[in-house]
Amino acid sequence: MRPVIGITVYDDEAAWRNWKARAALLPYSYVDSVRRGGGRPVLLPPGGDADEASGTVAGLDGLIVSGGPDVDPVRYGRARHPKTQPSVPVRDAWDLALTGAALAQGVPLLAICRGMQVLNVCRGGTLHQHVPDLVGHERHEGSPGRYGRHHVRVSPDSALAGILPEPGLFDVPTYHHQAVDLLGEGLRAVAWGTDGLIEAVEAGPSELGGVSGFVLGVQWHPEQGDDVRLFGALVSAASERAASERAASERAASERAAARTGVLAPMI
Repeated sequence: MRPVIGITVYDDEAAWRNWKARAALLPYSYVDSVRRGGGRPVLLPPGGDADEASGTVAGLDGLIVSGGPDVDPVRYGRARHPKTQPSVPVRDAWDLALTGAALAQGVPLLAICRGMQVLNVCRGGTLHQHVPDLVGHERHEGSPGRYGRHHVRVSPDSALAGILPEPGLFDVPTYHHQAVDLLGEGLRAVAWGTDGLIEAVEAGPSELGGVSGFVLGVQWHPEQGDDVRLFGALVSAASERAASERAASERAASERAAARTGVLAPMI
């Protein structure tokens, strides 16, 4: 059975056929990428509370926190920049709750664009609210309705380098105007743009207090390209975790059966 990969979605107004209404939306490229990577995608609409988020994550083998609108700066203790988009509180709350639950439960996590920013905020980090103010250009933003391209380099001593082992610089699809500023607890930067902007973060068990799991955030949009290695890596980590949990469950069941047999065995 292929592992179940949950994907967060937009809470937005949409029009289709004769209808215009609030909708749970997601570009189909995420769904395609998960399937091509070997997983079974399920969509996770916003609106649930922390208990629902925890229960939802417990039923997943892996989680993708997808792209979307700017995180409300109140979430990381900053005043709103004039260029920061209107917030979507229901999605901020849901994505942060899902991310926290995945980290707490050791569920493999791939955080994409806004998702990487959510991951950083979830761990107590902050964001640059308008990247052009920092780097002096708009190449990270693409153009309306079109993704841009730029180069990144990956740290050779990172887990990410084991997934994307290309030496030197390589091209990625991009569409964002915010980025990681101060890193959250337990996260480390493992990829950068040529302008020094953080393009990927990761964490391991030692950084997250001993909780095992695959934790990776990328600022670019891998679902917009033909390379599904990041999705394949998430699915592989999800498969390994599911197999480990099944084995642990089978051992526990066997031990309970043995204990019952021992209790019921006749005395000699």
